[in-house]
Amino acid sequence: MIKKIICLFFFIFFTGTLSCFAHPFYEGERLSYVIKLMGIPVGTQVLKVEDVIQEGEKSLYLLTSMVKTSGIASIFFDMDDRVESIVDGETFYPRFVRIKIKENSRREEIEAKIKENRENIKAFLWDKRRGKKWEEELSSSPLDILSLVYWIRAQKLEVGKKFEVLLLDIPGKFEPINFEVVREDKAYTYLGVFPALVCEQKNVKGRIRVWFSRDERHLPLYIQVDTSLGYLTAILRKVD
Repeated sequence: MIKKIICLFFFIFFTGTLSCFAHPFYEGERLSYVIKLMGIPVGTQVLKVEDVIQEGEKSLYLLTSMVKTSGIASIFFDMDDRVESIVDGETFYPRFVRIKIKENSRREEIEAKIKENRENIKAFLWDKRRGKKWEEELSSSPLDILSLVYWIRAQKLEVGKKFEVLLLDIPGKFEPINFEVVREDKAYTYLGVFPALVCEQKNVKGRIRVWFSRDERHLPLYIQVDTSLGYLTAILRKVD
């Protein structure tokens, strides 16, 4: 269950196919979260815009994420997951992705390079753990579990809006994800209470929801999933 809430932070940030992009974040922005199980802190997550890289006339964003269990939870489940994504500064679709998983005895490391031209979109994947390389032609531009967060922050969110995206996940599979902006609400965080828009992922077991701030930054404020043990939550603690 601890694993589910930590991974949840990534997966419920859904995306769509809008063409209008903004930049509601900045180089050096750092978002810190406390992850709780039944109200008890069990882990942390940090998302950061590490750098803006110039590639000719193009700007690329270097995004990183680190998720770790903490406190007594580390005795039962040791997690240290890291993701790095280099994304196009206009579309926020990734050019390069590295996902490293350390969850107890489980170890995974996937790298992907995405190349697009007028004719096709190709992903070149490398499963470093198993020494396997392959390529895959895609029907649309994909996102990974990290660029997903920043992509949706740049979208126009309104109640009733529905989205679908192709998502890259371990072990190098691309899966469609659907979600809907279902209502307006308030989000309770360590920084205070904020007006929010609630997004809910569709076609999954259990109810998974995320509260995005209603201002121009669309900060992911609060995440919740229903489980047999009760609510699992990820709560915004600090913004730098």
